[in-house]
Amino acid sequence: MTDYFALLQRERRPWVDPKELKEKYFALSRLAAPDARLNEAYRILSDPKLRLHHLLTLEGADLAAGRPVPPSVADLFWNTGAVLREAERWLIQHIGTTTALQRSLTAAERAKLQGKISEIDVRLRVTYESRLEQLRQLDTTWKASSPNDTPQLLELYDSIAYLTRLLEQITEKKFQLDVA
Repeated sequence: MTDYFALLQRERRPWVDPKELKEKYFALSRLAAPDARLNEAYRILSDPKLRLHHLLTLEGADLAAGRPVPPSVADLFWNTGAVLREAERWLIQHIGTTTALQRSLTAAERAKLQGKISEIDVRLRVTYESRLEQLRQLDTTWKASSPNDTPQLLELYDSIAYLTRLLEQITEKKFQLDVA
C-alpha cells in the first residue's frame, strides 16, 4: 500500500492543514511530470474521512464493516433517516400526481419537508464541524502507533464517515424536493 503521507512528504497525523497540504502538492507537482499517484495522495489527504481511513489502515486498525453507529451521532443518524424516508414517500406520491390541483395540495407538505431537511442539514454540519475540531485536538497529542489513540480515532472516523454520507443524502433529497 502506498503511504500517501510519505508521498506528499507529510508526517502521519490525523489532521493536515489544508493550506499547507495544497502548497506542498503544488510544489511537488511543479517538480515532476503529472503523476496520478500524487493526485490521488492529495485527494485522499485533503478529505478528512479518506485521510483517517488511510491513516488507520497504515496503523493496522481493523476497519471491517459492521461496526455500530457511534453513540455520539446515533440520534442524528436515526432522525436523518426518518426525514429522508418521509421525503422519499412524498416524492413517490408527488410523481403520481397528475393535476395542478393535486400538486398544489402537496405544496404545503413539500415546504414542511424542506424545512425539516434544512434543520437536519444544519445539525449535521454543526456536528461534522465539531468532529473536525475533535480531530484537530486529538492531533495535538497524537503519537503515531500509540494504541491509546486508536479507539478515539476510530470513533472519530466512524462519526465523520456517517456524517459525510448523511450530508450527501440530505443534499440529494434537498435537490430532489427543489426540482419536484
